[in-house]
Amino acid sequence: MIEFKPDIKGDIIIYRAYEGGEITGRVTLTYKKTHADLKFIEANDDETAEGLIRSALSAAANRDAYTCFYEPQEFISVAKLLGFTEKEGKLWGEIPFLLTGCCGCHH
Repeated sequence: MIEFKPDIKGDIIIYRAYEGGEITGRVTLTYKKTHADLKFIEANDDETAEGLIRSALSAAANRDAYTCFYEPQEFISVAKLLGFTEKEGKLWGEIPFLLTGCCGCHH
């Protein structure tokens, strides 16, 4: 079972993923007022990356963040499946919609 553990200090949210006592991923997100920036992600697989992204977005939303830019070059396909879209040359989304996981596609 994968566990996601937070480390939140000020306006920086870090989540680490653990499986069997080993670190299997990490995400870093910063926020200010109603905006967040997902700065860094590393993970062993797409499922862990998705869980880390969702965890960080949820923590940011609980601190009044509403929008988020996705800056990493890793796991872009996962970010797009969650609903991030292109804006100003970056991936962007509204956190309540990103957390639903619906990108507007009709699979």
